[in-house]
Amino acid sequence: MPSESLKKQKKKAKKSDETEEAKYYCSVCGCEIDEDEFESFDGMCWECWDDQMTEESEDMLGDVM
Repeated sequence: MPSESLKKQKKKAKKSDETEEAKYYCSVCGCEIDEDEFESFDGMCWECWDDQMTEESEDMLGDVM
């Protein structure tokens, strides 16, 4: 039967795993990004988001803004 101190260590280890930050990835290129970038740029890294905005402005205006 495990000792009490071993049980406490397992609980502490489990809690530290739960508090680990979630990882976010760009939906276009798959690179790892932080949560702020994920939320700010619709799930994309800044470079992919910028490329998409450039393409959309070219489609709408026929020229880069």
